[in-house]
Order: sequence, then structure tokens, then C-alpha cells
Amino acid sequence: MHRRGRELWATLMLCASLSGCASMRQNAPSPDLRPCTDGYAYTRDGWRLGVRHYRPAHPDPGKLPVILCHGLGLNATFWTITDNHLPAQLCARGYEVYVFDIRGSGENGRPGRDDRVNRFLRQTPLRERGESSWTVDDLVRYDVPAVLDYVERETGQTRVNWVGHSLGGMMMFPFIELSTEPERIATFVGMASTIIQAKTPQTNMLQANLAIRALLSVASAGRMGRPLTYFRMPGMGTIDGFYYTAENVDRRTISRFYGYTLEDPGPGALRQFAPYLRDGHLLSADRKVDYSARLGEVAVPTLMVAGARDLISDVASTRMTFDALGSGDKTLYVFSKANGHVADYGHCDLVWSRYAPREVFPVVIDWLDRRQPGVSASRQQPASLSTNAPQFLSSPGPQKSVDADL
Repeated sequence: MHRRGRELWATLMLCASLSGCASMRQNAPSPDLRPCTDGYAYTRDGWRLGVRHYRPAHPDPGKLPVILCHGLGLNATFWTITDNHLPAQLCARGYEVYVFDIRGSGENGRPGRDDRVNRFLRQTPLRERGESSWTVDDLVRYDVPAVLDYVERETGQTRVNWVGHSLGGMMMFPFIELSTEPERIATFVGMASTIIQAKTPQTNMLQANLAIRALLSVASAGRMGRPLTYFRMPGMGTIDGFYYTAENVDRRTISRFYGYTLEDPGPGALRQFAPYLRDGHLLSADRKVDYSARLGEVAVPTLMVAGARDLISDVASTRMTFDALGSGDKTLYVFSKANGHVADYGHCDLVWSRYAPREVFPVVIDWLDRRQPGVSASRQQPASLSTNAPQFLSSPGPQKSVDADL
């Protein structure tokens, strides 16, 4: 076995010997760190999804709501474990903001007997019942429409701005490709979200995939990781490198990540990702649909954000996904020292970095602002972004898109 794979496996096994529980999150000092319980979206296949609503002090009626979706193996606190986080900045610009826990995260589950049992199991290192088989396809078919319906009931808006990180953005591609109502997504921001791999096979990620699936067969990987909020263990550098760049992220953020944000990825979703990591295209769970090959059907205004040190969604892969998009209004923005930024950003650095509030978030919000229905036509034209980096922006309309790595 590759050395990094052995280190990863040893660390996971050590974590499995420790106990963890849900009480830490339930008793967190801030609502930003607790499971989403402001309301619940109910999927057609019977899942209850927790939602949290961030309300602006001065709502802008000309702006559509923003839904923020986290990635695989995490929960919605992904967006709020740092100070001056993205939901707060969006609210300051007048947006109604919703974050939610996808199935298998937070306090989510299927109401009924299993739900009662799972409330107990959640306080132990053991896996919860009924969480092994769901796939990315289930998130696309059921979770996304349920949350869109929830926000529509809350706001009366049939269209939203969708901002997703990693899987939270990846699943928007198949949703737009397969949905009978793709127009419900007014704009899409994919942060570290690609469904094409430029280099295959992704050996290290395949080894991590197998190791986590093995651990999940006996215990909860997410709750096993909770003690890591207090101390480090051998081999942690390998695991950490997939998530973030240590020098870009504050120690308190790392502690909160392991204590509040880490969840079980879901074995079914991990199995679906194996061919993607091996062959480079994201396929449906039954392997009958190649979502990567249908990117030309994605026509919504799209901003793709990449980090130069991202090991999961690297720049080359992001560029290939971006180039395949059918949208006439698309922008690729790469955060790197070469482009004038403070640091080369890793996978979660785009949201967690100490520099993100002044470098990344203004880029995202300015891009959204220019595409809101209440914005005048003159303001919808390209303008300078609120960042100290060089400006690379594509204009709305059928024209050549410009990316941030030219």
C-alpha cells in the first residue's frame, strides 16, 4: 500500500478507538455551530432536512434568495465556523440566505422508528441506520427540489442563487441537466466543484475513499473525528491536505472543523465516486448517465471558483469542466499568488481561509449582484470586482468567457 494510504488508514483506525457523540454540536455556544433546526424540508423519498435561515437587517427586494450547499462528509456549519463568514457578508448585501444539512448530515433522518433509534446512536461511535445506500443521484433528485420548495414557501421566490462548495456545487450540474425546471436556478456559483478529472486515476483519493468506506462498515467516521478538535495524531497531515492548506487557515477554524463540521460521507455516495476518481467523469450511480458529457446542457449563468493548491478540485480539472459548460455567461476565477492574491488557496480555503472574507467573498457577491433581477441593465454590465487581485471577468451574454488564469 502507498505510504500515504498507510498513514491515512492508521489515523482512521486510531480515531475509531475514540468515542464521539452529537452532544458537542447540540451544546455548541453559537447557533452557527449547531445542527440546522430553523425549519425542515421534506424530500419525496422521506428524508427530513434541517434548514437555517440568515436574515438580512435590510433586505433587498431586487435580490433572489441564496442557498448555500456544503460538500460530502460535512454539514452546513462548513459555511459558518469562521468569523465574518459568507452568509453574514451576503446578508450585509441584502440577501436572504439559507444553509441546509444534506441527508446523512446534522440531525437529518427519516421520521419513524429508525429516527428514534438514530437519535440514540448519534450519541455513540456507531453508525446510524438507513444511511448506507443513498447516492449523489438521491441528492439531485430529492434533496435539491425539497430545499428549493422550502425556500419558495418561505420567500415566495421560485428562483434562487445556488452557491455550492465541492459536492454542493457538483450536484448542481446533473440537477440542471436532468431537471424539468432548470430555470429555478437563476445563477450558480461552484466553489471547488468540478465533475471532470484532468489526471486519472486519482490514486491518493481512491485510497482515502476505500479507507473511509472500510471504517464506515464498523463505526461513524464523522463522530470518530470529533476528538481531533483537541489534539493531533500521526498521519493527520495527509488527511488535512485534502481539506485545507494549514498556513492559510486559523487553528480555531481547524478545531471547529473536526468538532462541529465533520460527518459521515455515506458509503453509497463514496461508491459512486470511485469510477469518477479512477476514470475522470462523474457518472450516475447505475453508470448509465455520464453527467460530465452533458455539461453543454448547463446554460445558467455560472461562476466557477478554484484554488491553486486544491488537491480535490484542481485548476486543470476545473478548467475542463468550465470549458464544457454551455452557458453564454460563465466565469472562471482562480485564487493564487500568481494572480495577485495573498496565498495559493486549497480546497476548503476558499471558504475557511483567513483571507477569504476580503479576497474570495467579495468576488462571489459582486458577481451575484450584477445578475439579480432587480438590478438595472446598466449595473448588469461587467464592473471591477471588490478585491485587490487582478480582474478577470466574463460578461453576461453569448460571448467568449474569460478565466482568471490567462
